[in-house]
Amino acid sequence: MAYKDLREFMALLEKRRLLVRVKSEVDPSWEINGVTRRLQEVGGPAVLFENVGGHQVPVLSELVGTPERLALALGMDSSTTEKQITEEWVRRIEHPVPPRLVSTGPCKENILKGIKADLNAVFPPVIWHKGDGGPFIGVLGLQVTRDPETGVQNTGIYRQMVRSKNETGLYMPAYQHGGQHLQKWARLYPGKPMPLAVVLGPEPCYLLAAGAKFHHPPGEDVYTGALRQEPLELVRCETCDIEVPATAEIILEGEVYPEEFKTDGPFGEYTGFLGGEQEFNVFHLKAITHRNNPIFQGTREGAPRGKGWVESGLLWIKGEEYQLYKELKKINGVIDVCVPLWCSGFHAVVSIRKLRAGQPFQIIQRIFGDEEFGSLIKHVIVVDENIDVRNPKEVEWAVANLVQGDRDILVVPRCPGEGLDTSQPYSKRFWTSKVGIDATVPTYEYQAEGRTPPPTCLDPDIVARVIAQWDKYGINI
Repeated sequence: MAYKDLREFMALLEKRRLLVRVKSEVDPSWEINGVTRRLQEVGGPAVLFENVGGHQVPVLSELVGTPERLALALGMDSSTTEKQITEEWVRRIEHPVPPRLVSTGPCKENILKGIKADLNAVFPPVIWHKGDGGPFIGVLGLQVTRDPETGVQNTGIYRQMVRSKNETGLYMPAYQHGGQHLQKWARLYPGKPMPLAVVLGPEPCYLLAAGAKFHHPPGEDVYTGALRQEPLELVRCETCDIEVPATAEIILEGEVYPEEFKTDGPFGEYTGFLGGEQEFNVFHLKAITHRNNPIFQGTREGAPRGKGWVESGLLWIKGEEYQLYKELKKINGVIDVCVPLWCSGFHAVVSIRKLRAGQPFQIIQRIFGDEEFGSLIKHVIVVDENIDVRNPKEVEWAVANLVQGDRDILVVPRCPGEGLDTSQPYSKRFWTSKVGIDATVPTYEYQAEGRTPPPTCLDPDIVARVIAQWDKYGINI
């Protein structure tokens, strides 16, 4: 059964002691940063800061900051493995569930227009990283746009730096669907602003769908229905023809001029580095609707450290992994796919049952050429089916023992790349070299010499038999 709203999911987490409330006053300029970073390092609970510098709106963070809470967000058992989550995700999105349009909802309990539409009323000025250029809405503000040609809505997660009470920056890159909508709008309606809505605090599956990579049509509201296995209820905005979740905590309505840019940043990025100042579009606020006693939901970007995870990585990197798995499973022999959270989405590991010579390189090139993933993933490692793609020790073992540099490494120069890839200086951003590694057993090389590769000595059948009767040995592990 799907959660009706964010609050119902929070109640479940709190019941299971997976969400804590911080009642003491915290300084939004540094304390939320420090607390959430520490929780990320230890795989801690979700956290609700109830007193943020005296602001009336509390701040929620790390809602789906662990695989356990990710499974619960999908209505699955908390003990579900990452592989099982992947398989269930793919199964569900094969059965899209269209949304249901309703006349009103909790997100309309308060309607602020014109001069009453003030970001300060709903947004505590949180500084997520020490070097940020200012407070940022998010990066869990979900931007909703409508394709001006097809009418299909897109929901993405694009950062916004608060500039004033009714203006923010807007980083909506051209390779994302929202940025493509803006380009189309500029061509079809030159000089006119494009409507845009920002959703804060939706039910969890809408958040998961916004962070994933889907081919359009349909839009994320349909895929949300597939993930929650029930229609998502939407309401129309007050000032534009955009539809948003009826039970969301806060909705910001506004517009963006395609040709208007202002300096934005710096900002601590998901890669773990502080990004510099850049020229981005500008969002102009026109209206705010929100629930009574709204909750602001945000997260601290960064790279995983210690034993923990990073919420933004679980949202979009896992979404990338699920879609990549879905596409590659169409290829005979593909077993599993992992996009490691600690590799910024730039790295993919694929396990296969090798059926023919050259198959690993074919899979590598298939990933690099994908319309959705090609500009993000720059390194691909292909391993045999007995290697656990989610165990970096096993993957490194395969690379160390099975790879010859001149035979098994494919380098493709000057490919489209991610603009936040710190391996390139600023003048070369958005371009990268792709590297593919065939770390499978070189079966066909041995066969050419009339020999067979040596067998591994993992003995999984023996290990399974021992585990089945482990109590017999009296060893606590």
